[in-house]
Amino acid sequence: MKQLGKPDKLDKYRLHLMEGAELKPDELEMLARYRKAHGLLCLGFSRNQVLATLESEFDLSQPQLYSIVRECITLYGSIEEVDKKGQRAISIENYKLLANLARQRGDIGAAIRAQEKADKLQGLFEPEKMLLNPKAFLVPVPMDFSTDPDVLREQQQTQDIDFEDLTEEGDEDAV
Repeated sequence: MKQLGKPDKLDKYRLHLMEGAELKPDELEMLARYRKAHGLLCLGFSRNQVLATLESEFDLSQPQLYSIVRECITLYGSIEEVDKKGQRAISIENYKLLANLARQRGDIGAAIRAQEKADKLQGLFEPEKMLLNPKAFLVPVPMDFSTDPDVLREQQQTQDIDFEDLTEEGDEDAV
């Protein structure tokens, strides 16, 4: 990874995430805080809710908490700016998490509803699109048909072949 300009505070974390570079124990602890903040944002928590959760979990000052949230957005990207496909993936994961939680609590009805919402977002209820249209092969083609051998002889593309008549006498109706 080639750096352009002055390295910033998050470059070591980017290098760790992308290439597996080693981090010191205190840097791993900070990365865990970034992940926690990002995970809460992915679950739909507002920034203020994330700050309150981090404050209850870590003994940090308000400026440090704001810095963690801001830096996690810089490191992982803003959830609010994720495109529609990304938002759908996040929603699917959230519904699956809710389904598992409901299942663990024994609320099977809620688990089924949450799983159905995840399945609907994944498009599992939509019929599969066919790549080939079988009706395209059923286009009528004009065809001339005749049992008259003279018509066949008029066609220059035909050739006479020898054949053996396998019908027995008296079985003419069978043909």
